[in-house]
Amino acid sequence: MRWLKNLFSRGDAPGPAAAAPEAPAPAPEAGSEWISHQRQGEAGPAAIAVDLSLEPQAPQAGRPRLVRIRYALRAPRPDGLPAPDEAEALTRVEDMLAATLAPAGALYAGRVTLAGFREHLFYLPDAAGVRAELDAVRAALADYDLAEQGEDDPAWQVYRHELFPTPRTWRWLQDRRAVEALARRGDRGERPRPVDHQASFPSAEAREAFVAEQAAQGFEPVARRDDGPPPHGFGVDLRRDDPVTLQAVHAVAWSVAEAAVRHGGAYDGWEAEAAPAAAP
Repeated sequence: MRWLKNLFSRGDAPGPAAAAPEAPAPAPEAGSEWISHQRQGEAGPAAIAVDLSLEPQAPQAGRPRLVRIRYALRAPRPDGLPAPDEAEALTRVEDMLAATLAPAGALYAGRVTLAGFREHLFYLPDAAGVRAELDAVRAALADYDLAEQGEDDPAWQVYRHELFPTPRTWRWLQDRRAVEALARRGDRGERPRPVDHQASFPSAEAREAFVAEQAAQGFEPVARRDDGPPPHGFGVDLRRDDPVTLQAVHAVAWSVAEAAVRHGGAYDGWEAEAAPAAAP
């Protein structure tokens, strides 16, 4: 059942369209951080939900086994994603699977919906099986023909490559989170204001080449740091006045991020002060 990777490993759609969810992510448990995003592939859109809170722990040595549980949707839309009237039933399936497999040590990592099928992905202790647990819930989920397959994935490659957002989608999600936080403080995103962008590099030479390139785009270096953690110990803050609507700031952030990567570095994000509406 390597269908997920085969069907959407090429042609990932970056940017805003990729971040639009097909349905809400699962209700978060304590400590989890679920998000939804989309990729576009040869078979159509793939709607993905993933628990980002697992990323700092990945891989977990105690859970090297991946189990995929797959079933066909009852009446998918023409694009292969679920119709709204199936959402409640799909939520019930998801809740029952997660609750039933948890006693076996299963950790729910995410789901993918693609081409009329849905697949739930769980990481388990070595050699742990779930057939008995699934047999116990099949009668309650008679509308769906559950099929499971296990594979060894000690490095959690499936989590990182099939579930985790692409770099562009991840940047979009981070930008959306920051813009929403500003909006809660009364920000008017269309008002230009100083926006600081942070990037870090493996050497001072790489940093200065990046600074020179971005100076041509109107960015001013306002701080440099030479004591960051490896492998990118040489940091810089760039500043330029820009609006902070999601579309505008994402375009700028992604451009700066691409430039940082070209110079062997990493983009570390942006920050800006809230700019409320001017008093009448």
